[in-house]
Amino acid sequence: MRRVPLVLLAVPALALARLLPADGAGLELRLGAACACLMLPGALISRAVRLRGFAPAFAWALAALLFALAITFAVHSSLWLTLAIMGAVGVVALPFAVRGMPRDRVPGHAARHGRDDLVKLAVVAAGVAFGIALWFVAVLDGDAFFHLARVRKLEVFGSLSLRNVGEFRDASLHPGYAFPLWHGFLALIARLADVDPIAVGRNGPTVLAPLSFALFYEAGAALFRSAWAGVAVVIAQLSLTGIAAGHGGSFTSLALPATAARQLLVPALLALFFTHVRRPSHGLLLSTAAAAGGLALVHPTYALFVGVPLVGFALARALLVRGELAPVLTGLAALAVPTALALAWLRPVVEATTVHNPSGEEVRRAFAQYPGQLAGTTDRYHVAERLFTRSGAVAIAGLV
Repeated sequence: MRRVPLVLLAVPALALARLLPADGAGLELRLGAACACLMLPGALISRAVRLRGFAPAFAWALAALLFALAITFAVHSSLWLTLAIMGAVGVVALPFAVRGMPRDRVPGHAARHGRDDLVKLAVVAAGVAFGIALWFVAVLDGDAFFHLARVRKLEVFGSLSLRNVGEFRDASLHPGYAFPLWHGFLALIARLADVDPIAVGRNGPTVLAPLSFALFYEAGAALFRSAWAGVAVVIAQLSLTGIAAGHGGSFTSLALPATAARQLLVPALLALFFTHVRRPSHGLLLSTAAAAGGLALVHPTYALFVGVPLVGFALARALLVRGELAPVLTGLAALAVPTALALAWLRPVVEATTVHNPSGEEVRRAFAQYPGQLAGTTDRYHVAERLFTRSGAVAIAGLV
């Protein structure tokens, strides 16, 4: 039976939200509706490949944005072209998304769909409540201004290229953020919501927190094959990154690339990977690759870090359950290939930076700029041990 996806309601919701003042509850509704509209192409693509869930929708939304931004940079156009391409992607995917109800979901099995959907809805509701609490502790500090400057360039420049939206005065690129995928995501939210990018950076965590909750739930449920285990993963993650450190923890910086990579892209990738291992399909394999590519561009090192435990998982499955080895290996390939392509593209950028092989002067500058964060001498140094205490008591207890 054909059924119009409910996600299309995001479009009229944005139109109504833009009638409200751009502050207080009006700002929150604008940001939420804009984020939903930006997720819309990804949701339609995921339905077209017979998947449901936040993880595939988020992965494909970033993949569509990567495609749109690449064209925008190639022709030196503005963010309006990016937005138009995203809309075109959604229009193309729509007929395929309404062919019928998807049979594959992330995560779970058919017999438990109703109950699992209710549990996921409760998790999202808890994320909304936590997001509202984040509104009152919203803060911009540290690297936030560095990233928001780039978001503003993307939002206001009429001719975009990788060089003119770079971070440094000489137009060179930061190796960690050479392709501004996440910055483009924030810039489009600002454009759709018709608000200043500063508002997106400061209050964006309020609307991203429910998404983070849902993604961690899907990752936990896919790995442990239990909805309640998914809830336990959400609670553990919230305790570690949101409560133990106090004042919202790292959730207050959820709009920044590094935090978004850890708390949005990593759980999305894990949810897709483990669901593919349990129930292999071409749709899940492609979605895993889309998530891996997005992670490798948003924060390259995290794509490598997440591969370490997944390789360990593959070795364990090879010893214990040989029948699942093939989907594990294809899942690892879906992680490795996009990551390798992204790192190959980034290699010249990394080699051109002063921090890749820093001189003594550069090391002394780093010691002065990051007091208390580095220990040792200019010849031999490492990250200070005290930094581990920033995550609060839960992280320390885990190490013990």
